[in-house]
Amino acid sequence: MKLIIAEKPSLARNIVAGIGRMDKKDGYFINDEYIVSWAFGHLFSLADIESYSGMASGSAWTLDNLPCFPEKFRFELKKGSNKRVDPGVKKQFGIIEALVNRDDVDTIVNAGDADREGEIIVRLCISNSLKTEKRLLRLWLPDQTPETVRGALSDMKDESAYDNLAEEGFARTYIDW
Repeated sequence: MKLIIAEKPSLARNIVAGIGRMDKKDGYFINDEYIVSWAFGHLFSLADIESYSGMASGSAWTLDNLPCFPEKFRFELKKGSNKRVDPGVKKQFGIIEALVNRDDVDTIVNAGDADREGEIIVRLCISNSLKTEKRLLRLWLPDQTPETVRGALSDMKDESAYDNLAEEGFARTYIDW
């Protein structure tokens, strides 16, 4: 079984239109060959600077806290303005996490938008949920008609072919942080 993770619900619906008949469940579609689920764009964001520096939230900044260059950047589920994880984000990530780790899923397909940002959105969902090794493929869809989706499904490449694009996306994210 192949699990396709789209960057957003509208892309998932376009993929489902290309696949054909699928049953709708809570947070995903399924048939005998595919499961199609989705993120809501960025489900993950870089951890706040306080989590790296050990500062208590709301503590005063001093020059001793700066500059802050983490040895390894950490990602966490996206929080709202109230500094809490959005319940919808938490629910959808829980669905993705359960699907990724299903025993009958042997292949996971990254169906992020065809750009560097789309590349890392789905990679972060996979890397933060996958507990065992599985085959990782990339569904490249610059156009999303049912015909182009069907064609792209028969021409998927190994996700590693897009590693440079992912590195660009992560570099841009780190610079923005």
